[in-house]
Amino acid sequence: MSSSSGKRTSWRPMRWSVSALAVTAMLGAAAPVMAQEAPASAVVSFAIAPQPLSVALVQFSRATGLQASAPATLLEGRNSPGASGNLSAAQALRQLLAGTGLVGRIEAGTVRLAPEPPRAAAQDGAVVLPTVNVEASAGTGGGRWASQGFVPEESAAATKIDTPLLDTPQALNVVTRAEMDAQGSQSVTDALRYTPGVISQYGATDLRYDWLTVRGFTPPIRYLDGLRLPFGARGYAQPRIESFGLERLELLKGPASALYGQSSPGGLLNMVSRRPSLTPVHEVQLQAGSHDLLQGAFDFGGPLDEAGAFSYRLTGLYRQADTETDFLDERRIFIAPALTWRPDAQTSLTLLAQYQRISSDGGGAPQALPAPGTLWFNPNGRLPTSRSLSEPGYDRFTNEQIMAGYTFERRFDSVWQFRQNFRYAHVDTDSQRVQAAQLLANQRDLIRYAWAFPEISDSFTVDNQMQADFTTGALRHRLLVGLDYQREDSTYEESNLTLLPAFNVFNPVYGTPVSRPPMATRISQGRNQTGLYAQDEVRVDRWVLTVGGRYDWADARTNTYTVATGRTAVVKQEDGEFTGRVGLVYRFDNGFAPYVSYSTSFQPTSGTDRTGTPFSPTTGTQYEAGIRYQPDGINSFVALSAYHVTQQNVLTPDPLNTSFSTQAGEARVRGLELEGKASLSDALNLTLSYAYTESEVTRANRNAAGASTLGKQLPFAPNHQAAAWADYTFLDSAVAGLTIGGGVRYIGGSYGDANNVYRTQGVTLADMALRYDLGRALPSMQGVQLSVNALNLFDKEYVSTCISANGCYWGTRRTVLAALKYRW
Repeated sequence: MSSSSGKRTSWRPMRWSVSALAVTAMLGAAAPVMAQEAPASAVVSFAIAPQPLSVALVQFSRATGLQASAPATLLEGRNSPGASGNLSAAQALRQLLAGTGLVGRIEAGTVRLAPEPPRAAAQDGAVVLPTVNVEASAGTGGGRWASQGFVPEESAAATKIDTPLLDTPQALNVVTRAEMDAQGSQSVTDALRYTPGVISQYGATDLRYDWLTVRGFTPPIRYLDGLRLPFGARGYAQPRIESFGLERLELLKGPASALYGQSSPGGLLNMVSRRPSLTPVHEVQLQAGSHDLLQGAFDFGGPLDEAGAFSYRLTGLYRQADTETDFLDERRIFIAPALTWRPDAQTSLTLLAQYQRISSDGGGAPQALPAPGTLWFNPNGRLPTSRSLSEPGYDRFTNEQIMAGYTFERRFDSVWQFRQNFRYAHVDTDSQRVQAAQLLANQRDLIRYAWAFPEISDSFTVDNQMQADFTTGALRHRLLVGLDYQREDSTYEESNLTLLPAFNVFNPVYGTPVSRPPMATRISQGRNQTGLYAQDEVRVDRWVLTVGGRYDWADARTNTYTVATGRTAVVKQEDGEFTGRVGLVYRFDNGFAPYVSYSTSFQPTSGTDRTGTPFSPTTGTQYEAGIRYQPDGINSFVALSAYHVTQQNVLTPDPLNTSFSTQAGEARVRGLELEGKASLSDALNLTLSYAYTESEVTRANRNAAGASTLGKQLPFAPNHQAAAWADYTFLDSAVAGLTIGGGVRYIGGSYGDANNVYRTQGVTLADMALRYDLGRALPSMQGVQLSVNALNLFDKEYVSTCISANGCYWGTRRTVLAALKYRW
């Protein structure tokens, strides 16, 4: 890549699905745009003021969706006279470039720029331009951020400003839509299985939630399109985000409170929805697979008028399936409409909504099984992976979720722009299940209990951002100032527990009458968080310095009503916390970019100590150093990071009264992570990852029995994890259009409990993919694709998690999915 020093002037072949972001990211003046191409003949209302050419191109790309890319040295110091009026893209481009010494050409949805040649070199108005390799985004369907195949170019997750991954001063893993499709991902958990440092806690068999551990910590809060999702008072009113409705997944590693407020020190998961597109999108698919799975889905989008002022997206899915667990099934319906309005080149408003309903007989997830017979030896034998502890007709789970919101963007001039994101969410879940209570001495008969625990949550979140792009001397700034507010009200009810007669877990007889137990407890909770934050991204020469800080005011009121006593206990918590981050990146011309960073986090803790005083938030600190590499002319990206995370104020038994807790505990996680992705030409995709994780409880008190977790490893944190995937498409042969792919994943052994009693063994799993583009063989079948994906290809039987004596879960057995897709 060309540096700002001007020492290199050669063109670098780029595979940037522009958004003129590809240009301005190199200059440090990027602004969010939608990488969506308007019809070439469309007339657009332009009002681009005179300003630096790099910024003017951003606004031009926002209005037209045309892709633009150029070396930084070509644009630096050039000012544009602007463009105004109702113009075609070609007319507006001519106005923008007038007097700049550059010429441009629109070709195949891209803008090519070059120095203006001597007049004698121009004949009949034609200009000979140097070759610039600019390719459309593969599989993005008009998404906001550039990616080519498996390789992402930029993200806003780490900075809330569109930033190249090379300039991000913290580890960030991105899974693109192309990678999800290639690997046959059916859920968010599936999509992250090749990402380093991420562990699925319950073997990806839960139909209700995506339970993940990142760098040894569990992110209790997830984000969709940069806004926090509801969680509920006890974590059951979480929305399950449908992966088919997503454009990409972004996993920011380490503390993220400097921009987002309360969060886990391990990381933050942001999911990005499919957005309206000015490039027509038409896709339908039918899918069938293991356990009687049947699924139909569609994705449509495109402009609604000739001028491209309005565009839409409509995504939907219906799924019904059994599972490998007896009596457990799923029925799901999902619909997500979206509409974008661009009245001019400086303004855009996108409305986003979705509705989803999940219904599952069997309780929504396999019941936990006893350790003897799964993790440990049992003289009666080994429990089959299909074993259910439920009572057919009683166990069920339902989740109905509704979300609606908008994203508004307005650029005022060459310096200032404003963004506002808003979403309202309603999640209504109801669960009733039969679960294990105790395995009797004969290690055959099991005491079970029935209970019910519905939870409802209503929340809204608004995030206001002002961004300023300016220079002070040799320093180029991208200043972000924001104010966000989050409110969530939830109600959780928990029933009494009804004990059931002994149940022979090795020779089960179902049919025990079970009625829903009456409510025992109701918890009503209201939570607020207000955050004021600021961040400055400063560029000088090859250096990129990111400095940010945030102060949060977080409060919660929890009312706990106990039916037995008729009393309501009230706990009020008010927390205020400052968090920050500083990071430094150096960009070498050869594609290497080393970085260092320091970041902090906070996370409110529910409950009170023995004096009735509410707990303070846990806090986290991270030191991280790494290096990224994106070579010239090769569509690939490699990142290596080393980190040291410490969490303070962790709950541990109170030595004065072990029935209560105090915040004298501390945990530490250190590790190394490697990730590489490449999409080479149109034929080969590669991804590989490795994570080494060393976790330890560094401070803890003893409990009433005299035991302590001091020196123990954190749950769900294996020391080693590795994965690799490759797929190859035959382009010129008798089997042109055939893609063969496969992957191998190693998940090291880990403990499921804080006392390190229950440890699973490491396991190596293989996946496979076959795809065939029928249009290569039969022109009449253009756009039709057949695919087959197999997870756990060799059907390995393994225990994925064990959290207690009666809390063990089998991992997912072999699952085969066949799909027929048609795109036009």
